[in-house]
Amino acid sequence: MDFKTNSEKLIKAFDHMVEQVNQSIHEAEEAVGPGLEKMIHNAQAVARDLYALTQEESDSLAKALKRDLHKANKTLNQQGKELKDWLSFDLTLVEDRFIDLVAKAADKTWLDFHAFEYEDHQASVYHTGEICSAGTLRCNNCGKHIHFSKSSHIPPCATCHHSEFYRVIS
Repeated sequence: MDFKTNSEKLIKAFDHMVEQVNQSIHEAEEAVGPGLEKMIHNAQAVARDLYALTQEESDSLAKALKRDLHKANKTLNQQGKELKDWLSFDLTLVEDRFIDLVAKAADKTWLDFHAFEYEDHQASVYHTGEICSAGTLRCNNCGKHIHFSKSSHIPPCATCHHSEFYRVIS
């Protein structure tokens, strides 16, 4: 695969990991399969090989995927909100395929998050340079919102240049 930038490669690899986890979840419905952590590890290994990622890059993407699944699961299931609230903007801006993958991956009936849980505050922090999925982030310093219609690298805040964000849940 030929990519124009390393950033483009990482975004494609992240989206591929989302697809891999979704596929693993569907396969697990038929038979007892690996836990979510194992599914993410397997998707990470495939993405690492397929996109020639370093261990550090693939670990970072796996961490971002876990964070997004954790936050989506919490919003969709514990707070009773719909995916459009988690994304916090018009769903027509997001590719239908990605919405479907994230919604299915975050559905509590498919996942056992007991082994997957980790501290909520740490899981909800997003930093400049990381990759996040579609949605809206709020700058922790000035409150400015950044909207993403697809998986992207998080830039510094355009207003105050700070680098710590939280997902906006309407």
